[in-house]
Amino acid sequence: MNTVTEKNIVALGGGTGLPLVLRACVELGYHPSAIVTMADDGGSSGRLRRELGINPPGDVRNCLVALASEEERDFASVLGYRFVAGEGLEGHAMGNLIIAALTDLAGSFEQAVKFMERHLAVRGRVLPSTFEDMQLQGLDRSGKPISGQESLASNAVAIAEVYSTPPSPKPNPEAITALEHADVILIGPGSLYTSIIPNLLVGGITEAIAQSHARVIYFCNVANMRGETAGFDSYDHVKALCDHGLTDVIDIVIVPDGEMCADHRETATSLVELGVEPLFFDVTDFEDPTRHGFDAMCAVLRQVL
Repeated sequence: MNTVTEKNIVALGGGTGLPLVLRACVELGYHPSAIVTMADDGGSSGRLRRELGINPPGDVRNCLVALASEEERDFASVLGYRFVAGEGLEGHAMGNLIIAALTDLAGSFEQAVKFMERHLAVRGRVLPSTFEDMQLQGLDRSGKPISGQESLASNAVAIAEVYSTPPSPKPNPEAITALEHADVILIGPGSLYTSIIPNLLVGGITEAIAQSHARVIYFCNVANMRGETAGFDSYDHVKALCDHGLTDVIDIVIVPDGEMCADHRETATSLVELGVEPLFFDVTDFEDPTRHGFDAMCAVLRQVL
């Protein structure tokens, strides 16, 4: 059986959920690889995309901070500083600006991320899923077309499907390699259509997951996002992943079992129809029951890994 140091763990997602998983993996002694969505077009990341033509740095920055070594924690904490004033600076995160500057100095976003990995002595890897200029599109459940990740995330009606422009953007080869050699692939938690599924739209990602020998574990969200997944239960979440390329691929679904998760509990038995095994855990954060908690995530990972 693999030891902690030998097990290859790949975590896939974006937003605030992926860094939480990475921190929990590091706490347990693992050095995970993070495959990070490149569909973000809102806030500081969106502004830098539009003004400088670079990949969105925000989710990458958060993962770098989550994996930073203890010796570099002070510097890593500075990366999250967000300017509250200043013409052209207000709203920008310091780490996003540093990555943007490094992209220019190093000649590519890829080299900028690797520079940050080295100087933060990260415990693992941070791998953008693609380096192409990926634009997220979709349809909501009323049939209305929606353009852009930020618009999809804030849409008043639940999303039905998403797709990418261009279709199947070229993958980061290192992300494909990480998936091919993974022992465990962790998906989520996170915004279903705007943080997780965008990774599945990148060419070769779903194929690499399906062809790997890894055990694939999906962390279902504790609470639904207003609009994006309004009314969704655990079956709906997994069905959406299957519809976007993961049919017969997911082995285990971590189903939230907290006080706010009655809908998940009532419908989770139907997950067996999709060929997955539901495992029930109370993963909610004590202070914010709409989110996964760090201690709870560590406890779950300690058991399933």
